[in-house]
Amino acid sequence: MKVLAILIFLVSNMASAQTISTSLPQKIKKSGRYLFSLHGGVVTGRGDMAVNEGAPEWGLYEYNNILDSLIKRGFIVISEVREKDVADSFYVHKIAKQIGRLMKAGVRPEKILVLGTSAGWDIGIRVAAVVKKKNIKYVMMGGCWPETYKDFLNVELQGHFLSIIESSDPHGTCTAIFENRKNIKSFKEIKLNTGLSHGFIYKAYKEWIDLVAEWFGK
Repeated sequence: MKVLAILIFLVSNMASAQTISTSLPQKIKKSGRYLFSLHGGVVTGRGDMAVNEGAPEWGLYEYNNILDSLIKRGFIVISEVREKDVADSFYVHKIAKQIGRLMKAGVRPEKILVLGTSAGWDIGIRVAAVVKKKNIKYVMMGGCWPETYKDFLNVELQGHFLSIIESSDPHGTCTAIFENRKNIKSFKEIKLNTGLSHGFIYKAYKEWIDLVAEWFGK
């Protein structure tokens, strides 16, 4: 029985992992809900279960499990581990082109979501600046430093934006990035109180996974 349980567990994990793709599916479903997931910086060049040596208390970055949890919420997830020697602009334009292909295939902009955590949200916001579609949705997680907004003063942004921050995280609010912008259809920021500091992005915590799924459905 123990061997059987292990086999079932392995098969289940394999089946889930196989649904994660670094590229668009060969057959694009117009009714699908497409989510581009951009991981935090610690995963770059390392992959699943990376650890931030400067903050080991945050634990393992459960990259694959996060993606699996998003898939279970009904998303078609596109994600890849970024390489250290590849500029962020490469990923910005790659995702922008993939979004263009989705829309060309008949997927409505409101069926597309770009989720960026920590270092990943900077890429996500720059995707918004390239794509310039008001109904695409963007989630940024991990907060901003006080001067972060200055990096985006001359960047035109369009879309719906959700910022998820954590009260115990040294990173703070991102509202200054989105103030006085006529082409942003909506902006909302939600503060969690998990006590996990920046580690709240390291695992598929229900507190933020459910928020993303619920917000997308609105």
